[in-house]
This record gives sequence, structure tokens and C-alpha cells, in this order.
Amino acid sequence: MEKSLSGDWQTQMRRFSRLQRQTATQLESWLPRFDALNPATPRRRTDSPGSSPQPAPISLPGDWQSHRLSLTPMSAGELVPHISYQLYVPSGVHTRPLPLVLMLHGCRQTPDDLAAGTRMNALAEREGFMVAYPQQPLRRQLQRCWQWFDLAATEGGREAQALAALIDELAARPDVRADQIYVAGLSAGAAMAAVVALRYPHKVAAVGLHSGVLVGAADSPRAGLKAMQRGSGADPSWLLDAAGVVPGGPEMPAIVVHGLADDAVHPVNARLLVRQFLAYNRLEDRIAMQPVAADSAARETHALPPGDYAEERFGRWNRDLVTLVEVEGLGHAWSGGDERYRYHSGTGPDASALMWSFFRRHRR
Repeated sequence: MEKSLSGDWQTQMRRFSRLQRQTATQLESWLPRFDALNPATPRRRTDSPGSSPQPAPISLPGDWQSHRLSLTPMSAGELVPHISYQLYVPSGVHTRPLPLVLMLHGCRQTPDDLAAGTRMNALAEREGFMVAYPQQPLRRQLQRCWQWFDLAATEGGREAQALAALIDELAARPDVRADQIYVAGLSAGAAMAAVVALRYPHKVAAVGLHSGVLVGAADSPRAGLKAMQRGSGADPSWLLDAAGVVPGGPEMPAIVVHGLADDAVHPVNARLLVRQFLAYNRLEDRIAMQPVAADSAARETHALPPGDYAEERFGRWNRDLVTLVEVEGLGHAWSGGDERYRYHSGTGPDASALMWSFFRRHRR
């Protein structure tokens, strides 16, 4: 059964901001949907996920390695001047370098949890790419949350810098294609993935964001909680500057996946993230701020069947640069994942496969 991360994130944010304990309540319906005939709405495709994903295999034939990258300390007193990570290398003899996906976990997750729940290693084994899973140390954050909500140089900014250094380390490997390194994340990991991709666009070929929060809307745990629950009323493109992002750099393809029943990170964040990547890539902001029912039956019920999803694509010259996938009935969990693991749900399409299908079309 899928579980919400709201308790994890709220607990940690209350710890740091000294907020009083709040009663957990279901968020109100977040926004009414537009009529599908709205002429300002981009073309939209709807799909059903088909059969449920098969259970994850107990073991895979590839190599599951443990590594640690030492970092140059920012100061003599820095607690964790290194970053540990797991690396999955698919089996077989590889005659050429392989693409690589860097996966960032959510709060209270480990690389093993994320790998098993998303089944990304099994996909890598079939498709022939490598997967790296950095671990947020407990000494940096007690719930293992990446600190997207505090991008100060010694906090979340330092974490983004460390992840960029890890990308450099992986790109230097002879068995990795430096022009096909992708970053993806879940929840807090998605928010940090967005920061890394937008701050270091020369290092990343594309980014995948699942259940993430728009960047630049928070500078403290309290503000981060507000952004999770409500998004932001500020122009999403203006918030890029607050996140230390310089628009107009190398193109940054992005796929954004979000459940419409998410009660931890308000689904409005998905569309705000899309608007940020449209602004960064200098694409026209043609996205409505509400999902649009895809057919007459859905318009009458204002919802797709649970597990179905709607997709919107934006780009130029017949090349998709930004894709939004919204899954009906999915809470705060990885879509089409192995629900035996926390924060993963069998509801919806296989998000790992969706991301890889998007990634493989882009190179740096």
C-alpha cells in the first residue's frame, strides 16, 4: 500500500523551524479542472497503464557496488566531507560506454529502498545503462532529506555541489558515456534533482522529477512546508533566480510525474515545475494551471479512472523538451512501482520506464 511522505517532511521541518505539531488533514481539492475544449490548452494524450507491474526480482545478475567520493572540505569543521553511493552495473560484456542515471531518494529512504521500489536496476539490466544512488547522510539531515528548502552554501547548496562533483566523478569513468548522464528523484530527491540540473546544466543531459516541489520558493523549513502544501503565487520563472539558476543556458529536457491524489506535495507543484522548465528553455508558457479532462466522460466526472494518466508535451522543431505526466488516483508515491516498499505504488504507469524512454532521446 502506498504511504505518504507528508509525516516525514513535516516532522523534520517542525524540528528545524520549531513549529508546533499540526493535525494531519487531507488537503482540499486543489484546483477545478478546465473544460477540455479550452483552445489555449496544449494537445493532451491520455493512456491507461495496462496490467499491473510484475513483482521485482529477488536478485539481478548485474554488479551492485558501494563507493565513497571524498570531497574537498568547505571548512575544517565540515561534518561530512564525502558522499557515499551505490552503483548498479548491468551484467554482460560491454564494448562501449553506457548511459547513467543518477537517482536521488526521498526522505527516510536509502539507495536500496529506491532501487527496489522503482525497479530501476531491473530496467537498467534490460536496457543497458548504469544507475547510481547517492545517500544523504544522517549526520547532515536526520530524516535523510535532501535540503532543497535551504539552498545556503553550507546546507542544500553544498549538497547540490557535492552531487555535481559526483557527476564529474562518474563521467570520468571509462565505462560511462559523459554525454548521457541523467538525474532523477522522488519527493525531496526530485526537488534536489531539479536544483542540480538547473544549476549545472552542462553536466546533465535530462532530468526526471517525481512528486517534486518547484525550486526557489523556499529558504527555510517553514517556507518549504508552505510550498509543498500550496506551491507559490510568485511567477515560477522569477523563482529560478532565487534558486541560483541562470536561465538561457544549455537546454535542459525535463519530465515531471505527479499523482493527482498527492496529499504531501500539492499537485499544483508539477505544473509550476513545468512552467519553470519552460521558462529556462525559453519556450512559450502554454500550460494551463489546471488539468484538463481528456474526453467527454471524464469531463462529466472531472476525473480519469484511477491509475490512468494524462500527458502534455512541449518543445520546438518536433523535439519534446518538457513533458508532464499526471496520474489519477496516485498519492505521494512512485507510479507503477513495487508497493511492498514505502513510497512506491502499483497505481499508474511505470514511471521508471517513462523516464528512461524520455531520457534516451536526449544527449548533452
